[in-house]
Amino acid sequence: MQTIHTKYELINALKPLTNIAFVPTMGNLHEGHLTLIQEAFKKTEYVVVSIFINPLQFNSTEDFKRYPRTLEEDLSILKKIGVPFVFAPSESEMLDSLQTFAMHLPQIAYDLCGKFRPGHFEGVAIMVYKLFNLVQPEMAFFGKKDFQQLFLIKALVKQLDLPINIIGIDTVRHDDGLARSSRNSLLNVEYRKKAPQLFQTLNSMKEKAIKKSLSFDEIEAFATQSLNASGWIVDYLSIRSSQSLASPVHDENQLVILGAATLGSVRLIDNIEFCIHD
Repeated sequence: MQTIHTKYELINALKPLTNIAFVPTMGNLHEGHLTLIQEAFKKTEYVVVSIFINPLQFNSTEDFKRYPRTLEEDLSILKKIGVPFVFAPSESEMLDSLQTFAMHLPQIAYDLCGKFRPGHFEGVAIMVYKLFNLVQPEMAFFGKKDFQQLFLIKALVKQLDLPINIIGIDTVRHDDGLARSSRNSLLNVEYRKKAPQLFQTLNSMKEKAIKKSLSFDEIEAFATQSLNASGWIVDYLSIRSSQSLASPVHDENQLVILGAATLGSVRLIDNIEFCIHD
């Protein structure tokens, strides 16, 4: 395994290669990341994994400081599974001290998570674009747990004509339904037992939406009240079109329920895609 720390080294190492698959991460690797890497290996032997905790996407300095950092353990895991290239740059390597360029994102970037995390998706978009430019992959793999992020990255690639196939991989879950996330390690024992309630709530909302016994607004309001009463602080629980992330029109049947809520001091997100049949 080649562990690369500078942009210059990365460009030179990858220059002779074609059919590169890219898996960008912020480290603290778990089964969700490993699934992305396994899917990448099904397409090519040239898999590049990046580990970089991007400060641009954190709207809280405290949140950035608390984010789990496990570089040595991550490198050990990646070496064991045979990843040929790992890009683990420093902050100064990836960010110019005069970083002033920004991206104007679609309006949906300022809704849902974007509404509660100002600047988050601008930071994601800039860093993903920079990494794509350095790695020059033919394909890149992202988890569907970050549904809004995946939606925006697909839009970025399409609108900027980047020759990259963006592949979304289904959310990997613990046995109790909790979506695998690096943030789960920040939950204490009590909150870890309680954390699957978010996924359970999304499933309950899905069942009600399919039955059509309540309006979507009523379903969202009831679910929000229920989670808040159970000790969560809900940012949003929202039923949207899975194709546009806009509020569904009356005859739309491809839907996604997205949720974000804080338990203790840990913010968790999740989603469920489903179809309503006439």
